[in-house]
Amino acid sequence: MTAYCFGSAQVCAIRAARLDSSCIPEPGETNGVASSAIVRVASAPEYSPGEDFEMKNGCGVICVSMKNCDQLKRMNLQLELCTRDPALVELLTGATLITDGTDIIGYSRRGIGSACPSPVALEIWTKAMTTTNTCSSGEGYAAAQWWRVIWPKATFTLGDVAFANEVATLTLTGFAEANPNLDDGPFNDIPTGITLDTTSPEHLFLDLTGPPTTQCGYTEVPEPVVVP
Repeated sequence: MTAYCFGSAQVCAIRAARLDSSCIPEPGETNGVASSAIVRVASAPEYSPGEDFEMKNGCGVICVSMKNCDQLKRMNLQLELCTRDPALVELLTGATLITDGTDIIGYSRRGIGSACPSPVALEIWTKAMTTTNTCSSGEGYAAAQWWRVIWPKATFTLGDVAFANEVATLTLTGFAEANPNLDDGPFNDIPTGITLDTTSPEHLFLDLTGPPTTQCGYTEVPEPVVVP
């Protein structure tokens, strides 16, 4: 079995899809977003420390010792966006959209005492890098140009906002957990043959297709593909 080793640089697209109460992707015209507004994504694991057992004898010398491994609880996420896409903010944080009756022109931060937003399945695409960049004579994954990262169940909160003589970015903080109901993804495009660990909160693999078409506003989440 061949292993492919690539570096990663830049982040070029972000895509999110709403999940229902069972963490199943929810089809619909206003249940997905695919955007190029992503500036940065930080993902940090949070662990529960393993128990450390120790017993000393009467002379103060350790006679029994055992340390359990740390256990992963979740991934803590931070997103930075360069434009204010109200649909993306609504989808990720449960904000309320502001419209003029026809168009979406803004949003209101999730209100005081409001319930937590619905979780989302979140994906990003970064460039796969080698010493020859994209000048590869290989085929298939040997010539892959993208990494795809999936957080199968993520929940976000809208962070601080600052306005000054500079470009204002938007920061969101959240966390990701495992989701056994992701199947082939909200957009039915996790390649056949790839099996994701249903106990993991984060997945990364080489992607031959690359980022989806991005736009401002919602993108439709299709009906799931039923395999006979």
